[in-house]
Amino acid sequence: MFSNRANLGLAGSASIKSVLTGEFISNVSEEFRHEREVEFLCSLSPDCLEDILTGFGRRGSHRSITAIRGPAEVRFLRSQISLFRLRTDAVPALAR
Repeated sequence: MFSNRANLGLAGSASIKSVLTGEFISNVSEEFRHEREVEFLCSLSPDCLEDILTGFGRRGSHRSITAIRGPAEVRFLRSQISLFRLRTDAVPALAR
């Protein structure tokens, strides 16, 4: 079935060392996507980060991560952001 389509699978993937776990992960994995999300959130100013996480002070607060994913996910993201900042400050070569 679909013989004319290229098998994308993991053929074009590369392994990178995760800042969060210290293990090698594929650049097409869910772990990689999560790490890039945390890296993006780390790059935001504190006010902007708080707006995205909780939506306080904005009319569109129903679009915050808390409203979409729930408070437990925001607590988890905050811990991952702290961990990412701690590890990239300790070893600047890990940050891009």
